[in-house]
Amino acid sequence: MAKTGTLDWMEATHGKLGLGDRLRLIGQGVRARAAKRKRLRNNIRFRHMEVDDILPPDSAIAREAMALCEAVSEPFLFNHCMRSWFWARLLDDGSGPLDEEVLFTGMMLHDLGLTERFGLRGQSMRCFTLPGARMAEELAAKHDWPGARARLMAQAITLHLNVEIESRHGREAELMRAGSGGDVAGLGLDVLHADQIEAVCHKHPRLHMKREIAPVLQAEADARPGCRIHFLINTFGFDGLIARAPMFSE
Repeated sequence: MAKTGTLDWMEATHGKLGLGDRLRLIGQGVRARAAKRKRLRNNIRFRHMEVDDILPPDSAIAREAMALCEAVSEPFLFNHCMRSWFWARLLDDGSGPLDEEVLFTGMMLHDLGLTERFGLRGQSMRCFTLPGARMAEELAAKHDWPGARARLMAQAITLHLNVEIESRHGREAELMRAGSGGDVAGLGLDVLHADQIEAVCHKHPRLHMKREIAPVLQAEADARPGCRIHFLINTFGFDGLIARAPMFSE
């Protein structure tokens, strides 16, 4: 059986959670909360990189994805994608190989499904990650990427709504979830230093991110019962986590 959030799972379920998927996400949430308590108890901090040393890949596909993201996204959403890239790089401990071009390009595309141009609008598919994954495959083909690399990027996008990512799906998927979740709800950013967080938000201001993103996600949950966002909001109180993220004032 395909694992929750993978491309195979999306094709088989159209993004609608079954009982096994729900139990799997609950288990992920329990482990994530335990890991956070342990980090806070041990006051774990690290500093692997400086913000000013982080630059987007200088490639045609990265530039095209960034331009597309900026063109179709509300300013707060584009800035979210940019900050998510910074969080992902700051959270990378170097424990595995990383394709920065896959990570950056995918991060620019991961929320296309929340835009007016690429929103699902009543389709049978129940997960807003699909438009971004499809665009990732389209751009990868345009730029002559091998199929396996294109799939790595597309699947990192569909997986980013999971609470945990198995290492077998690639460091790119792990960091896409870490960066995007860190920006939306502060998840995992407790390991960073205050000046790093301030520097990222100075480069790409939040533009009232908490206020702006909450109704967008709620609309997705209301329109597509059974999707992961619906489950995260109604089971884990994800909307409350967004509102209470302590490292962000807006």
